[in-house]
Amino acid sequence: MNRTILSIAAAAAAFLASAGEPPPIRLAYNYCTLSYTFAYYGEADWAGEIDRLAKAGYNVALVTDGTFKVWETVLRELGYADEDILRFIPDECARAWWLMGNLTGEGGPLDQRTIDEDGQRGRFICDRMRARGIEPVLQGYFGMLPLGAPSAVPQGKWSCYERPPILDPTSPEYARIADLWHRALEKVYGFKPKYLAGDLFHEGGKTDGIDVTAAVRAVQSAQQSAFPGTTWVVQAWQANPTAAVRAGLDPRFTLIEALVKDMGAFAKDDSTCDLEYGDIPWIWCEVLNFGGNHGLYGNLRTFARLGRAAKGKGAKTFRGYGALSEGFFTNQVCYDLFEEMMMRPAGSEMTDAELFSWLDAWALKRYGTSNPKLREAWRILADTAYDCRRCQEGTVENVICAEPSWNANNASTWGPKGGLWYDPSKLEAVAALMREASANPRLRNNRNFERDRFDVLRQVVANRLRALVPQLKDDGNARAKFLRTAEYLCNTRSAPPEFRLATWEDMARLRAGERGAKAWRRMVTTWTDPKHGKNTLSDYANREYCELVRDWYLPRWRRFLDPDGKIFTIKH
Repeated sequence: MNRTILSIAAAAAAFLASAGEPPPIRLAYNYCTLSYTFAYYGEADWAGEIDRLAKAGYNVALVTDGTFKVWETVLRELGYADEDILRFIPDECARAWWLMGNLTGEGGPLDQRTIDEDGQRGRFICDRMRARGIEPVLQGYFGMLPLGAPSAVPQGKWSCYERPPILDPTSPEYARIADLWHRALEKVYGFKPKYLAGDLFHEGGKTDGIDVTAAVRAVQSAQQSAFPGTTWVVQAWQANPTAAVRAGLDPRFTLIEALVKDMGAFAKDDSTCDLEYGDIPWIWCEVLNFGGNHGLYGNLRTFARLGRAAKGKGAKTFRGYGALSEGFFTNQVCYDLFEEMMMRPAGSEMTDAELFSWLDAWALKRYGTSNPKLREAWRILADTAYDCRRCQEGTVENVICAEPSWNANNASTWGPKGGLWYDPSKLEAVAALMREASANPRLRNNRNFERDRFDVLRQVVANRLRALVPQLKDDGNARAKFLRTAEYLCNTRSAPPEFRLATWEDMARLRAGERGAKAWRRMVTTWTDPKHGKNTLSDYANREYCELVRDWYLPRWRRFLDPDGKIFTIKH
């Protein structure tokens, strides 16, 4: 009997060993995510989101709520007056770029109640995460101080903003303030963090007179002094981390987030992963979405072959995956497949046949019914909108969101300029299949189906508008057709809540009153305070909310195409 039990145990152990384990790190969010998507989440919203993370298998997540309170605590210790502290702290929508050292004060000043509640909510988020096996990543200190701080090194401009200056981390003053920061961090959140995030010289900055390698060592030394064994989470984005930064990092206490915007990374049959950072551990991080823009976009084959991240040049130091899209709640199929693959043993891949089987099962789970029209629709989507093999910053943007011109192509400064990568008639076929599927009584009032069907129709309209642009200058009928076609995007009666500006404004208003609603509108339109004038950030977070198209984008095009008001358009 004992021998039998032992043999069964041995067989079970062998099976588990052969099955393997998922990579040790599955991280959620970058800074931008927490402003573009979660800026006005309250405790109840966060409770649901954290439960979703735990269920999906994430075990590490960035937390920025609470940083208003941390900064207030530190600056008061340094003797700053209340008005100067409030001038430095931005609103919730601008928080991400403040923490990355790009700006200060945008959307402020906040009131004391908001700052106090921010600290309480940050602690709530961390407590809930830790109770569910998710380790919070908290903000580290990298020398940033308010504008005009003595002895700090000016950092120049980031778009239209003056960057906050930084102290040289090798200076005694830095060590003193870092100590204040780490003590304030533990006081506000109530625990000693295992992960600290942040970057020196994010998207630029000036290093004049600073020994970068020595500065990095000084930052990490201060972290280890305060929280022995803590890991510094560093973003690999643009030129960062530079060779000088990497030379100063201690691999034992560092994790690099490799932000990958190429959704065709593993799409080719012979593709391999060329990411590696010497002996520094790293994780492969998707950046599928920029600014929360709408648009069917992604590459299911890249995510089906996610295991290739563990097989390339940096295989020895590969530690896992990160979901780092700037905006969530679009293209859900991509995230669901990403999460499926991140929980499989390192190196796992799906064949195309396995991918389509997974997609069939996914559709059944999402809609609660098996429908041949929906299966066909999703297989077409997998070979069109979800098979982008170009490297670009997010979806091809809807021209209705672009500043009107005779050759309008993209809405934002960094928006893709290459046009569609698939035959738009295929999307028309998908829309027809979903219309036929809607006759199934089991799909009536199915929230996921209605949302996905609307999203496909929205993309079909966007594609039709793009096709009309070359005709606009010389064809009055094309102008009328353009304006009438765009009217569909304004129909608030048919739009699911996710595509309504009111949904997000109401959330902001619940947390921060009219100040919050105004901040959200600013972020998804001008991005900056209008006092800065037109700049590179305008329309960066373009979104196809019905009210936004109706009241912001379409009127611009109407003034451009029909200045005399002679073209008839439907009113909703």
